[in-house]
Amino acid sequence: MLLAAALIVLLAASSLAGAVLFFYRDPERKVLKADNALLSPVDGRVVAVRRYSAFKAPVLSKDGRSFRLDELAHTDLLGSNGTIISIAISPLDIHTVRSPADSKVVQISSIHGGLKLMRNPEFEYTNERVSMVLETASGKVGLVIVAAPITSSVRVLVGDNDYSAAGERVARIRLGSLASLIIPDDCGFRPVVSCGERVLAGLTVIAQLGKTDIPINECYAVRRSTVPERFYLPFLLGFVVLERIFRAVKQVFRKDVSFKAVR
Repeated sequence: MLLAAALIVLLAASSLAGAVLFFYRDPERKVLKADNALLSPVDGRVVAVRRYSAFKAPVLSKDGRSFRLDELAHTDLLGSNGTIISIAISPLDIHTVRSPADSKVVQISSIHGGLKLMRNPEFEYTNERVSMVLETASGKVGLVIVAAPITSSVRVLVGDNDYSAAGERVARIRLGSLASLIIPDDCGFRPVVSCGERVLAGLTVIAQLGKTDIPINECYAVRRSTVPERFYLPFLLGFVVLERIFRAVKQVFRKDVSFKAVR
């Protein structure tokens, strides 16, 4: 019995460790050299291509509701009209966020919020998120990284006024969620992807400069989890729970040590 229990514990620990190592993988990538283009900032699947006008954009679910662009991005630097390309990041995707083009970081905003699920119409503009404004050779574009409902954690790897090459790492997000690229009309970029398409950070062109003859077809896709994602997610949840317990114990221990030191 003891041997069987030990084997079960060892198997569970090995599975958890394997899941965590797989999740945190971040291999080097040979970035696509594409002039006059915007590359996908993340690995994932396109779930929406939306037009915004008069500073207002429709929600992901296309139910008639809209929100102000500054509610999403917390900036007024992205023009009154443009396009938003939203990409869903699954738990199985690599969670590195890369710069869509050679650019300078003009503004970074860390926005506190809730932890709603993606199916909630208010998800992307009420959840915790990080917003970046990047100055490209053709003008400013926005990048909004929305935190997952399970745990809110977006680690930014660049700072204000930093320069980043196309495909260079700019952030990391945990447990899958959403990344939206905001493209003002003034930039001249036109989306060349549609809903359901699989994209890869630094490898897939999602917008092209000067393609004004291509009509912008708005689209919305429902993001459904796959069987492998459902199987994989419990291991990540277990890791998150253990991590939070460890942090809580560590904080209590520090307070206890501080209290004794004062006495």
